[in-house]
Amino acid sequence: MILMKLIDITKENYVQVAMLTTNDDLKPTVLERYVTSNAFSMAQSKYSEKWITKAVENDGNIIGFAMYGPTELDGKTVFQLCRFMIDVRAQGKGFGKEALKLILDEMKELDGCDEVYLSIEPDNKRARHIYEDAGFVCLDREICGELLFKRTF
Repeated sequence: MILMKLIDITKENYVQVAMLTTNDDLKPTVLERYVTSNAFSMAQSKYSEKWITKAVENDGNIIGFAMYGPTELDGKTVFQLCRFMIDVRAQGKGFGKEALKLILDEMKELDGCDEVYLSIEPDNKRARHIYEDAGFVCLDREICGELLFKRTF
């Protein structure tokens, strides 16, 4: 049984969140293979009041990160799962699928959130599989070189 929850990022845990990585060499970098680093994302969220950041905790261990909230797309406000990652040491164990469900459950509760957008690198097959299993549909459109997906609640 997965004992997973989303927790706030605090002064007690932000370093641990920043040190999570998707890099195979286990060294966090500003630009990771498929996602911007958690450290950069946490800094970005401090300069934009709209982004919500959460750490993914499993059985007392921080294993992932998410950032989501309202943004502009084609002149209208939409909700976006801007960043989502599971540390490379915790990948391949079903944590991504479970964490995504928790994130979407929280997003559904945001005022006016009846659909969620996200984008992924075209060659990120693992992420595409997880997102499509969760009900996201590829819109056959690219944004900044990434494929755009949408899920409706």
